[in-house]
Amino acid sequence: MPISWTQHLKALLAACLLGLGFAAQAQSLEVTTATELRATPTLDGKVISRLVPGARGERTATQGGWVKLRLAEREGWLRLTYTKELTAAPAAAAQASVSNPITGLVGMFSATSNKPTATTGTRGLTQEQLANAQPAPGEVKQLERYAVTGAQAEQFARSGKVASRTIPDYNGADK
Repeated sequence: MPISWTQHLKALLAACLLGLGFAAQAQSLEVTTATELRATPTLDGKVISRLVPGARGERTATQGGWVKLRLAEREGWLRLTYTKELTAAPAAAAQASVSNPITGLVGMFSATSNKPTATTGTRGLTQEQLANAQPAPGEVKQLERYAVTGAQAEQFARSGKVASRTIPDYNGADK
């Protein structure tokens, strides 16, 4: 019995999808900020060890803003924002794409970018960035355009029927 072109197409699609699973590799990450490797993806998780910037490992899982990292002798969780992806040299990546028909095919249908992407939360400034910070007079001048006087702020609040209310200071702990 002859095979129809739709059966050929379905078989090809199934083979490509199966190949995608085999083509996936663990992602190499580098720690960018001194942090703790934790047993669970929570801030109060047991600390397994302390990590220094430059430590490298393989991503094995992600959960929210956390990444599970396997280092030489240990595995645990840390904030994703404290890592950066290690990528192959552009020539090596291009060669890998050409030599592997599956990843080459996937590349045709996916947008790629080598620019940083925000994941969750905000990335803090390192001590080096703070030490090397430079003033930006143009940005300050632009912000000053939005400045208002105390009287203008009070008038705006009255027009919106906003009443002042005293809020107790936060002591840092919910009891």
